[in-house]
Amino acid sequence: MISDPTDRQLELAAEMLKALAEPHRLKMMLRLADGELSVGQFAELDKEKITTVSARLKVLLSAGLVRRRREGQTIFYAVADAHVLNLVDNAIEHACEEPRARIDENQQELIMTHHIHTDHPHKHGPGCGHIAIQHGDHVDYLHDGHLHHQEGGVVEEHAIEVSGTNPDLCTPAFDHTGHPADHVHGPSCGHPAVPHGDHVDYLVDGRLHHPHSDHCDDHGPVKVA
Repeated sequence: MISDPTDRQLELAAEMLKALAEPHRLKMMLRLADGELSVGQFAELDKEKITTVSARLKVLLSAGLVRRRREGQTIFYAVADAHVLNLVDNAIEHACEEPRARIDENQQELIMTHHIHTDHPHKHGPGCGHIAIQHGDHVDYLHDGHLHHQEGGVVEEHAIEVSGTNPDLCTPAFDHTGHPADHVHGPSCGHPAVPHGDHVDYLVDGRLHHPHSDHCDDHGPVKVA
């Protein structure tokens, strides 16, 4: 990774990302990953007008994402280089893992789904050895600092959402119930880590504790199933 790009390099990179920030143009790049295509071929594949296809290709060409060559009266387009393919591939791969939200059956709580494991070797369930936590309308299991929800052979990583019940506020007056006042939470502190919003809390006697400066914040209760 370039550690100190120039302003102009950043501008060019931003132009490339802007050009890719449209589903139809991104789809074009995926098609070009299999080989060059002409405007007419694009139009036929996507059932689009020639003018529409040309306009999209012009944006990609201006950003340096594609190159073109003429053969008689026909112009063919191709991916500019391997860096572009990697950029598109990485963006789509990340999109398949990015946080997604869903609403529970009561249409009240936002449940965050982060990563998905399709080949998780361990089967979660009663007696599996992991702490079970009631989360909205279902039960999740704490596994190595992650909150796992298993449906069939697929495991989703969840996080307790920030809410009135489980806020992410600073509570310096918290009395540290469940451990000495000088206890410091962290890896190997003896308390299970629980993903909460965009941070990590620690489960102590059914409540979420969050280390903060010289005190411990109370981020509310969770129901251990």
